[in-house]
Amino acid sequence: MKADTAETLLRCYRTGKKIDSKMEKAVRLAEEDPELKQKLSAQMEFDEQIIEAVHFIKPPENLRQKLSDLSAKPREEKTRLRKQVINPAVLTALLGLVVIVGIIVFFVIERMEKFPGREAVENMLGSSGKLSGTEFEQVTSTTGQLGDWFYMRGYDGFESPSDLTALPVIGSRVFRIDGRTVAQFAVGNAQENSMQCLVFEFHASEFGVQLPAESEWKVLSQDAWAGAIRQHGDHCFLVARRGTKAEMEEFLKTLPPKP
Repeated sequence: MKADTAETLLRCYRTGKKIDSKMEKAVRLAEEDPELKQKLSAQMEFDEQIIEAVHFIKPPENLRQKLSDLSAKPREEKTRLRKQVINPAVLTALLGLVVIVGIIVFFVIERMEKFPGREAVENMLGSSGKLSGTEFEQVTSTTGQLGDWFYMRGYDGFESPSDLTALPVIGSRVFRIDGRTVAQFAVGNAQENSMQCLVFEFHASEFGVQLPAESEWKVLSQDAWAGAIRQHGDHCFLVARRGTKAEMEEFLKTLPPKP
């Protein structure tokens, strides 16, 4: 064993304590090495002085009782807190707080869902389930090419949202709701005679609809249909699909992002 290794081990040596084989080798080496022997003797002398000093310290007579009291105090506080929670008055107060928070959350969500003209939009969305398909004129085009078609049939200023421009159109029509003009077209696959969704476009001011300009799609539902509405200037675009709001949100993810 090298001297530096023995010196490191000897720092842990204490008189009267059981030692292992490595410590025994370090002690034997210290007995043969004058420098290590001197360091070990000085360390043992220092240890003895510390032990004597500790023995002169007299703890208070009631120290054991104080330590017992301190260890029991947290348990008493936990027990007291548990009793307070089980107390009917406390439970009633907590329940009332939960109800109040729930009501606040409900009104916040309700306010976020509501917007001026929502009832008119819901009626429009609900009417989708009453269509038979014969109401539409057959059209093979894309959304971005329908401006002239709708203008010739009485809907002025048709505008196609950028994320709907490339959708394949299989049928279109212009109809009126209480004298107010609405453009509508069906998106789908003409060869398979399948419809993917319906799209309404109307003037927001005529139906009292007010949505934040350039906002994201707002999703709502009516009967068995889900709708997504967005406003650009005075134009409102309503996409309608049979299904749930979650399914509508998944469909919107398939549209190209706005530039």
